[in-house]
Amino acid sequence: MKSFPMSAQPPRDGRPRWPIGVILAALALLTILAVTQVHGAASQPISAIALHQRLETETAPLVLDVRSPAEYAAGHIPGARNLPYQTIPEHLTTLSAFRDSEIVVYCEVGVRASIAQNLLEQAGFTQVQPLAGDLRGWREAALPLATQNLENTP
Repeated sequence: MKSFPMSAQPPRDGRPRWPIGVILAALALLTILAVTQVHGAASQPISAIALHQRLETETAPLVLDVRSPAEYAAGHIPGARNLPYQTIPEHLTTLSAFRDSEIVVYCEVGVRASIAQNLLEQAGFTQVQPLAGDLRGWREAALPLATQNLENTP
């Protein structure tokens, strides 16, 4: 009979055990596939410079800052509306006028913006795109920030 080191012995019930690293890698892959499936090709990020230029035109997109009101008050993209990502479901009726309009979402580094984008797309919004680099990228591009409070919803 072949001897196995203690850590490599199969479990007594005969079922194989998966190492935690394999399980975590599989979950990460499934998450990436799910996000890619939801966002698709329509969600190409817009650069900070391109958004800044677009904000000066008549065809400016609706820009949603999905951070907290305190973060928004400390500095936001001029013209952006504050709509914390967790409150989006409550504001879908108000936002419905923008269902087929271009919407740009951003947060500080992208996590909350990704959630907001997903929520909007699942609700049928067709032109939602993230800001490349989010607010951190906007700052790195040395673009202006506003600190006055605008109304909380679009």
